[in-house]
Amino acid sequence: MHTNRHPFAPPPVEQHDVPWRDFQQTTKFAVVFGLAAACWYLTFIYDRAHVNHPVLWWFTLLAESLVVIHTVAVWSTLAGYRSDIPENHELGAIRRSLLTNETACPSIDVFVCCAGEPDHVVLKTVIAAQEMLLPHNTWILDDARSDELRNAAEQLGVGYLRRSTDAHAKAGNVNAALQRTDGRFVVILDADHVPRPDFLSETIPHLLANPSVAMVQTPQTYSTEDRGMVAEGAAVSQELFYTAIMPAKNASNAAFCVGTNVVFRRAALASLTTEAGESTEATRLGREYPRGGIWIGSNSEDVWTSLELIRRGWRTVFVPKVLTQGLTPDRLRPFLAQQFRWACGGWEMLFRGRLLTEHRLTLSQKVQYLMVPSHYALSIATAIFVLMSPVYLLVDQSPIQAGFWDWFAHYAPFYLLALAVPFLQAGKVRWSAVIMSLASVPAHLRALLMTVTGQPAAWTPTHGQHGRFTLRDVVPHLAVAVFSIAALAVALSLPTRNLASTSLAVFFVAVQLAIVIALLVGSERADRAADRHEADEPDVDETRALLASYVANHRIEGIERVNAN
Repeated sequence: MHTNRHPFAPPPVEQHDVPWRDFQQTTKFAVVFGLAAACWYLTFIYDRAHVNHPVLWWFTLLAESLVVIHTVAVWSTLAGYRSDIPENHELGAIRRSLLTNETACPSIDVFVCCAGEPDHVVLKTVIAAQEMLLPHNTWILDDARSDELRNAAEQLGVGYLRRSTDAHAKAGNVNAALQRTDGRFVVILDADHVPRPDFLSETIPHLLANPSVAMVQTPQTYSTEDRGMVAEGAAVSQELFYTAIMPAKNASNAAFCVGTNVVFRRAALASLTTEAGESTEATRLGREYPRGGIWIGSNSEDVWTSLELIRRGWRTVFVPKVLTQGLTPDRLRPFLAQQFRWACGGWEMLFRGRLLTEHRLTLSQKVQYLMVPSHYALSIATAIFVLMSPVYLLVDQSPIQAGFWDWFAHYAPFYLLALAVPFLQAGKVRWSAVIMSLASVPAHLRALLMTVTGQPAAWTPTHGQHGRFTLRDVVPHLAVAVFSIAALAVALSLPTRNLASTSLAVFFVAVQLAIVIALLVGSERADRAADRHEADEPDVDETRALLASYVANHRIEGIERVNAN
């Protein structure tokens, strides 16, 4: 007889909501042709014979260079992609021996990090973590110091740790727990990333097979059904990164931690102390590891920790298997806050990471880590592009002096292939991803300004309490809309200009205006969808009752299994 699953029940072993897509042969061809198209385009852009307005040309040169550099870096990474599925025989043998108890399982601590997320979100992750295959100890690391969570942990029989301060946010929380636990391996899960039962059995063998492996990272995937444009766009925009770019980083030992769904070797984290003869300014962040642990001097402590491990000779591995499902921001304001925080970490990597002069990194590893800030540098290029077409329509000045079809013949192949690669790999294009990527540009630029001026960025949990979006959240986007409307009005009143160039500029400006409108409408709808979901979520009393019913059912099922045996 079919029965409804309990809301707190862990996911079944066979559940795989996100299909894994191996690197496509057509994508490989697109990458090869794209590299040639990039060279073809640069020969045109850098030719000073094509300079029209010098100031606009220099801005265009900067923007186009940033796009080409990052795109070529991504394509070069993809060109070296090799699939690790199916995996080698040794990993399969280790997995079978662990699951059949032929080999003693090493001690494992599973940290579920929380800082004020709703209790029902945390408990669903904790229960799923507790039910993972292979023996382990599950711990709630509670920076919100909730007595409700502490009581829930006691009911579930899992560990509960809190500290008296919230210094260094999540990194400080993890480091405090490292000092109070002793598992050989440490799993870090965000409060809203629910692991599948086979998470440990799929990751631990990589650490056992190679003692030089310090970290095993798995993808972040998200449940976005009926959650609105913001959640869908935030999730889809990361698909290419997890389906192709991160797996390709394995070839150069440059895979990095993304904060959750990761397993560390404790000995590797313990090795991250200030080196002999090295000052605490060694990475120009002015911080040191407290007796080993997660880096505490950056807004991207996950990437910095990975970098420091590689600097010290450790290996990192990305396992391209969907083993968790999380929640991405479903409102505009927390999405922009998350993007701002991530961008701050990326800019720190550029300005304070000493990547170019680091002798302990290979050239390929330097390129892979520089791709982090170069991704956020695309926002500089986007901001320039957003201004160029309206400027042309308003003052009849363009950066390039060339025939339209000459320019188009150099421009189109590169940008069409830049769009084709993610489409061929992901098998689809979601306009929500385009809209949210463009929406994050002001947050990335503000992060650049704060990083350059040395201002600290506050940390807040993504799924804490956030209000609805207001027009104050989109002031830069509204300014673009007003600028675009003014440019279109002028263009329509001056029909004597070059028809082809003017038509293309009008098209670009109209697209910009449509994106801003779609952002405003989509964000409002996303707020309404989030309100509906929040209204359906259990309150404190309902959460307490659901937990009690789950514990009772779990005990009955355990007794029945014992009697059956």
